[in-house]
Amino acid sequence: MLTDDWKVLAVKAQNIYEDSLKLTLELFPFDDPETLKVFNGLPSARGQSVTDFGSPAKFPIEEYLKKLPENVKAVTEKEPIELIRDLKAGKITAVEVLKCYYHAAIFASRLVNCVHEFLPVESLEAAKKLDADFSKSSQLPLFGLPVSIKEMIKFKGRPVTHGSLCYLDRIADDHGDMVKILYSNGAVPFVRTTNPQSLMMLECESLSHGRTVNPFNSDLTSGGSSGGEGAINGIHASPLGFGSDIGGSIRCPSAFNGIWGMRTTVGRLPCMDYYSCQRGSESILSVTGPLTRSLGLLELSIKTIIDSKPWLIDPSTSAIEWKTPKFGKKIRIGILSHDGICTPQPPIARALKEVKEKLSKLPNVELVEFKPYDHSRSFAILGHLYFEDGGADTRATLGTGEPLLEQTKWAIEGAKELTVHEIWKWNLEKQAYRKEYLQHWLSYNNDDGEELDGVIAPVFAGPAAKHRTAKYWGYTAQWNCVDYPVLVFPVTKVDPELDQPVKDYTPLNDHDKYNYEAYDSPESFLNAPVNLGVVGLRNTEEKLIEIGKVLKSILD
Repeated sequence: MLTDDWKVLAVKAQNIYEDSLKLTLELFPFDDPETLKVFNGLPSARGQSVTDFGSPAKFPIEEYLKKLPENVKAVTEKEPIELIRDLKAGKITAVEVLKCYYHAAIFASRLVNCVHEFLPVESLEAAKKLDADFSKSSQLPLFGLPVSIKEMIKFKGRPVTHGSLCYLDRIADDHGDMVKILYSNGAVPFVRTTNPQSLMMLECESLSHGRTVNPFNSDLTSGGSSGGEGAINGIHASPLGFGSDIGGSIRCPSAFNGIWGMRTTVGRLPCMDYYSCQRGSESILSVTGPLTRSLGLLELSIKTIIDSKPWLIDPSTSAIEWKTPKFGKKIRIGILSHDGICTPQPPIARALKEVKEKLSKLPNVELVEFKPYDHSRSFAILGHLYFEDGGADTRATLGTGEPLLEQTKWAIEGAKELTVHEIWKWNLEKQAYRKEYLQHWLSYNNDDGEELDGVIAPVFAGPAAKHRTAKYWGYTAQWNCVDYPVLVFPVTKVDPELDQPVKDYTPLNDHDKYNYEAYDSPESFLNAPVNLGVVGLRNTEEKLIEIGKVLKSILD
């Protein structure tokens, strides 16, 4: 752990990015010299320092689509499953695809500040190897597909900081298990994406990279902690990314950036060797999962990883093969419109109503109103178990004088160091609550004993939040507490006419008051995506994906 002054370390972190960008442009130069001028003229979300957030465009994605070369967009805007087909058919090479996605990621990195580090040498070597051995490698499921990975996932020879500057000297001696599996299945990791200080925030700000902004509206956050993944996939500069989730860190970035994402069940996909604060605590475990604009690719990626038998690599992974889901006479779906604590803001309430109305017209779907079961109790359990050490490990990363950022401070504020017996007590509370919640879920079984296949619920109380204001995790952390998988899916965008604030509303509590006041007008959230999530019982990822296909068919 380094003890240099944090400002010196921040420069070192910025140099990692700048050096990797320079090398990427040397190995993957723009086809037209004018493109470099266009790139340098883009509004930048990267400032002169990590505390200077630059001058991003109001709607970065508009600049991206307008200025990115057409030949690049011809590749990067193609549906990723179709792109894999083209790669496998030899219509385009892995190196050509990689070059296009690098140009897209370079543009995106300037516009929204989503890239922690480019990986040009390793990715070029991997792509060349795939092309050279085409007859064999083209049989791999993810052949030639560039993939982005969150910075806290180990990558050989690179520092893993998870947003804390003191760890710039912690160099990974090997790839993480997920990276190895991706390589072995033909994928090409090409960028490492930004994550926030401490990881425990639904924002993406650190003193390593500055601030990652939302590509649809830069006044809004891209989410956290997989905020770089959300932004780079939301703007289409990566076809597929992987992040982690312990309280909403895959789901909020997916929702805030209008893409698909999945919080998997603990043990379904490997993540034992990821880095974070409180590493070693097993009370509330983090999981890994994909973020992508393509439901088909989300399914392919999860199936590919499970088909790789990760339980023979990571002993914490469950030996559960990919399975074809079974439904009853109808797909039974619950609608959770309110968690009993925080009222969804108008865009989310409208999305719930729209999805409910469209599903109700399908003859093969049965809808029921799903009531929350004591979600405030879950909130109390998590409040103790997220920071069993009272936040000491997080504070220990500040030995360089690195300031505690506002939302990190909010996350650990009031955290109490627990004794061993107190940890046991709260884990028993968690186990009891999980058992009760399962019984609550099963109480919705029909007369034939068929259980609910999924429950549609908000991912967040609103659309993407304004910077430094995302301070209610209840709609995501609830499912970490009971360990239920969640598939996030896009529904609509904020509508200035339809999503006016509710007048004369009486808040239920302080959380609700804060949330109500945060939604001042739809104009503040203009262009923001509106997503929801579908929740399932443990290890029902396959079933959620099938429900996702139904949702996609009625929402496209």
